[in-house]
Amino acid sequence: MNEMNDSINNDDFERCLVIGGSGMLGFEIVKQLQAEGKFVRVMDIQPLPKAVNGVEFILGDIRNVFDVQLACKNIDIVFQTAAAVWNPKLPKHVFYNVNVLGNRNVIDVCKKYAIRKLVYSSTLDVVVDGKKPIVYGDESLPYPEKMPKDHYSHSKIIAEQLMIEANNPELLTCSLRPVGMYGPRDRYHIANIIEVAKSKNNIKLGDGSAHFSHVYSENAAYAHVLAAKNLTQDSPVAGQSYFITDHQPAENLFAFMEPFLKGLGLPIPKRSIPYRLAMVLAVFAEIFSPKSNFNRFSVIQTCVDHTFVHDKATKDFGYEPIVSKEEAFERTLNWFKDQEAKIPNRNEIT
Repeated sequence: MNEMNDSINNDDFERCLVIGGSGMLGFEIVKQLQAEGKFVRVMDIQPLPKAVNGVEFILGDIRNVFDVQLACKNIDIVFQTAAAVWNPKLPKHVFYNVNVLGNRNVIDVCKKYAIRKLVYSSTLDVVVDGKKPIVYGDESLPYPEKMPKDHYSHSKIIAEQLMIEANNPELLTCSLRPVGMYGPRDRYHIANIIEVAKSKNNIKLGDGSAHFSHVYSENAAYAHVLAAKNLTQDSPVAGQSYFITDHQPAENLFAFMEPFLKGLGLPIPKRSIPYRLAMVLAVFAEIFSPKSNFNRFSVIQTCVDHTFVHDKATKDFGYEPIVSKEEAFERTLNWFKDQEAKIPNRNEIT
């Protein structure tokens, strides 16, 4: 762990609520809080993994203010990791109701119960405008001048603004922006690449020159816990946003994913579509197949540089990754292998 931690650590909370604690990031936060002997309560719309013991669980939804009130009773700090994640199949109102109204519920209930700390999980997408590359960007990057058209990014921008504006001496808030997150229980990032590799459309987008930053879920969770410990009225953390990344330099998305595909015995894509052609095809896909995962958002994320640094998080609360790239790869690959082994042979399904 970083030597800076001992000098700036202000651990003044014991009773923790992790909203979204059944998810990839939330689950890792739960484990780290438990390891420190904290009381941990989880609220989620999905049950906790069976392996978790000693955690108080509430089946609830941040869109329901009564669920949030029940979860927040007698709590010192809230980690808010729940979100409607980018998915073209979801209607617009789901993103708004979860990511905007839901987070407003969390803020209001924290104020109602005089909870002192609220740590929010944001995303790199709040600064992506879809027009220009981001090369090792930092927190000086502004929100896009025009709100993005994809409902996920739009709603997350509003949610982060709500969280930062809510910061005051009675309720201290901060926002963490994990970059492309992966790890055990990943249902979106690596899982989507695996799904494509198994399909007939196993094609690369772009020429492979663009780079994309990643962060392992346990490292992202560690950043959340560190930020919480240093979230005090007199610290620089209150009312701030932070990118959370892994080890540098960043890799091309397909170079990053290739070892996972090889480890799972899946085919490596050989064919590729140039960026400009992919963008044209994505426009047509959005018109004729609006619920497809192939659209301008996915093309931009794959073909344009999106790399970031976590220097501000290091300076303000001592964050550095605690799990190496090699160890993160092995743990993640083993988890996906285990999941694949649990799936029955499809040829035997009638």
